[in-house]
Amino acid sequence: MRGANWLEMSEKENTAKSLAKLKAWTKKPETTEDLVVLALENGGLQEVVEILRDWCGSGEIRKCLNKLNHRDPIDRFTHARRHAVEIYAKRHGLTPARLMVEIVGDLGRKDPIGAERYKLRMARKFLNNDEKALIGAKSLADQWENSRGTMSNHGVYLKKITQGFVFP
Repeated sequence: MRGANWLEMSEKENTAKSLAKLKAWTKKPETTEDLVVLALENGGLQEVVEILRDWCGSGEIRKCLNKLNHRDPIDRFTHARRHAVEIYAKRHGLTPARLMVEIVGDLGRKDPIGAERYKLRMARKFLNNDEKALIGAKSLADQWENSRGTMSNHGVYLKKITQGFVFP
């Protein structure tokens, strides 16, 4: 009998533990983004889009999509790299936008310096709100500074160092 009671107790404990885990696991999403991420993880993008189409209609979805910027958003690492170039340029008395044009080229743009100046300004604005990315940008600029050696042409040096980077 003693063994049977132990078995009943362990089953009750396991049930209680699994219910507690289940309650923790099924915590209600706090934001819309949490809910969307959960839906994407469980059903995938195709299923989420089909559900939205069924609820709202394809015309409404198209209107919402057309209101969005058609370019993908720039990630925090690209912003950090751009800001690192700006920090490096300022340390050496260079114009950050000109240095960026020297690194990425003019890409057939009418005003490449103006375009790069805008991108640098957006990166700076983004990093004002992201302290960790700002620390990363400063560290990257320090790393470039320390590994530069005797190379005097900053644009050639940074172009060589940043070849693996993509600056969209």
